[in-house]
Amino acid sequence: MNSRYFFFTPTVESAEGVVDELKKKGIDDSDIHAIGNDSMSLEPLPEADIAHRSDVVDAAKRGAVTGGAIGLLGGIVAVTVPAATLAVGGGAVVAGTVLGSALGTWFSTMIGVSVPNQDVEEYRSRLDRGEVMVIVDCNDTVYADVVAVIESQGSRVLLHNDLESSAA
Repeated sequence: MNSRYFFFTPTVESAEGVVDELKKKGIDDSDIHAIGNDSMSLEPLPEADIAHRSDVVDAAKRGAVTGGAIGLLGGIVAVTVPAATLAVGGGAVVAGTVLGSALGTWFSTMIGVSVPNQDVEEYRSRLDRGEVMVIVDCNDTVYADVVAVIESQGSRVLLHNDLESSAA
């Protein structure tokens, strides 16, 4: 199973040291992300992408579920209306669910892009003080190495999330 670890370093330079050590342990660049405040230059560090900075992923999931449920209900209503039952049949249930899920995902993603990631916002005060948040995605086989690197640099894991798939 893959996990995501969030931790802080006091400076960009210390974050560079942690990232270098993580790379030596075999963690790929694509699995390391850094977030700082707006006035910081994180130039040598792999900056976090939109999926890490915003709520886009969770918003898409919520939109798919909500839209699918609404579409399913719409399809059921279409089938239960006596005059429409002969014309649309059970395909209305499937079509309503698929269309509702697609539209819900799309609309929610458009909104989620502008909403900050709650895992990041919870620690906004630390970012504002100039600390750097480093996010590491790794599987259980390198967990001990990641924790050892983090602890050797004087940082501690603040937040740990299990990821559902390696693509997250």
